[in-house]
Amino acid sequence: MTTAPLTARSRSEEVRAASRIAPVVRLHFARRLNLLLVPLFVIGVTLVVSIVIQLAIQRAGVDVGTVAYAAGARQNPGVAWALSGYLVATGVASVASTFPLAAALGTTRRDFALGTAATHALTAVFVTAVFVGMLGLELLTGHWFGGFYVFDVNVLGAGDPLVLAVVAFLGSWLALSIGGAFGAAWLRFGPRGPLAISVTAVAVIAVVVLVTVPSFAAVAEAFRPWWLAVAAVGLTGLSIAGTFGFLRRASVR
Repeated sequence: MTTAPLTARSRSEEVRAASRIAPVVRLHFARRLNLLLVPLFVIGVTLVVSIVIQLAIQRAGVDVGTVAYAAGARQNPGVAWALSGYLVATGVASVASTFPLAAALGTTRRDFALGTAATHALTAVFVTAVFVGMLGLELLTGHWFGGFYVFDVNVLGAGDPLVLAVVAFLGSWLALSIGGAFGAAWLRFGPRGPLAISVTAVAVIAVVVLVTVPSFAAVAEAFRPWWLAVAAVGLTGLSIAGTFGFLRRASVR
């Protein structure tokens, strides 16, 4: 007898929650230059630089038709690293510079954290769509008409569009979320906040490396790529939770 009312109530609460988060998303996307256009510029510049470097290698006498060349060219992680650095910085700015305005407009800290997480997810979807489209162009044009490997690289799945989509989405969302956590830590503790996160992260990585070194060979043999996906999801969730935790007591500057 109470199932229907409870279901209707839960749906109503979800609608109200979405209505509170939507203004935060719109506020973030008012800065479309940072979230949408600059990533395209970074991708474009990295594409040009990668082609120039590989063209120089080819002009040095390397045969682009060999398997060895393709294997070496697929080691190029340029577009992934270039964009990830920018996305982390964007994540920082999306919290540090937008939270004071959102708070002044009456947005709660919880709604801001959730709206920011949703914005980062939508931005990651956009980046993923661009990456998949660029991979398609690369494959259709025979690697940009000259054997240039930019998106058909190992770190992005070596030409597998499904793997590329997963890597691009999880990687982009993780980078933005980590940046958001750093921005929230700066609002809460000043420069000591990001420093403490960095020191803690380095300490944890060092402990993990020291613990796993004796059995590194066994771990490497048992390693599966989906471990990275699980780790990315976990770190993204931790970063979002950390953002909200830091913002709960952050001052509005």
